[in-house]
Amino acid sequence: MLSSYSKIYNLLRQSESNPYEDYLTEIIAPIFEQPDLLTNFFKRFANVNLYEISHVKAYTQKTYNKLHTHDTDSRPDLVITFSERETPHIVFIENKLGSGEGHHQLQRYREHLEQSEEEGFSTYLFYITQYFDPKQVATFSTKFFQLQWFQLYMMLQENNKQDLYYKQVLKYMEDIELNKSRTFLPQDVYAIQNLGRTISMLDQCLNEKTMHMFTNLFGKPKPWGNRAIELRDYNRYVIQNDQSDWKFIGCGFSFEQADYPEVSVYIEVHPNSKHRLILMDAFKQFAEVNEGWVYEAPEERNDWFMLYADQSLTHFLSTQDHIDEIEIFFIQRLKKLNELKQSLSQLNWIVVE
Repeated sequence: MLSSYSKIYNLLRQSESNPYEDYLTEIIAPIFEQPDLLTNFFKRFANVNLYEISHVKAYTQKTYNKLHTHDTDSRPDLVITFSERETPHIVFIENKLGSGEGHHQLQRYREHLEQSEEEGFSTYLFYITQYFDPKQVATFSTKFFQLQWFQLYMMLQENNKQDLYYKQVLKYMEDIELNKSRTFLPQDVYAIQNLGRTISMLDQCLNEKTMHMFTNLFGKPKPWGNRAIELRDYNRYVIQNDQSDWKFIGCGFSFEQADYPEVSVYIEVHPNSKHRLILMDAFKQFAEVNEGWVYEAPEERNDWFMLYADQSLTHFLSTQDHIDEIEIFFIQRLKKLNELKQSLSQLNWIVVE
């Protein structure tokens, strides 16, 4: 289930711009106003011990007028100010999710901070990225540090106060995969060792009989490489194709929702479909009269919706031939899905040769 922040972001991303980094910064900013967390942050990532800090303020998207050597104004993602005893501190944090550094961005920030140094501030510049992006920033008095988002996620998780805000922030970071594990568990090692065999067995279930039936009913599926793309992006290993008008039919294995892999046959529809309302009604009626089929309705206008039938992989483990039984499951459900397709023959579907 998505975090509240993911749901809000899904609404915002329909705009012409896609303020991914700004959105995360806005969510994180209030946490940095907590003195205990800010102290922990400095200790962990800058090896700096702070004592008796006060007047902590976090500002997002604060603009600094360009200096005479700059081409543009500067707008760090997050600016934090606080006092330690009698010394004022100012911190710039630049947040990157997938994108790289802007034109001389870190250099401009450093020069603004060093100007603040001349006014008596102790200054720091942090560069937080999703992926490894080493930087060499020449500094004189301003201290420069860089880290990756998974490190900040780990710190927040360890300092989780169990309040609702913390939980939602952590859940959102998980939604956008900023919590990537850095350690191999025993089961990971076993999975890697047997990866070739596992992929071969999955392909046996999807090729041959299943592929033959899928092609006869719905046309040729996308090439094998699409299975790897689906696995990377959606945590499922499937064959599928485009049925036109934003309709997609597929079958395979899902590793997303349950404790064990799910064997699944589905049709999913993008909200841009011209026949969206007809399909929603048809899916709902189909699920009501066909046991084992589930209609997953959209939560709002811009959501995908789908009809599917699935079964836990554990259901097949008691059978003598696992692959044969999974193929039977796929074929029976694909035939049933074809009945739905035939009942909606007036809609646009790809022509099966």
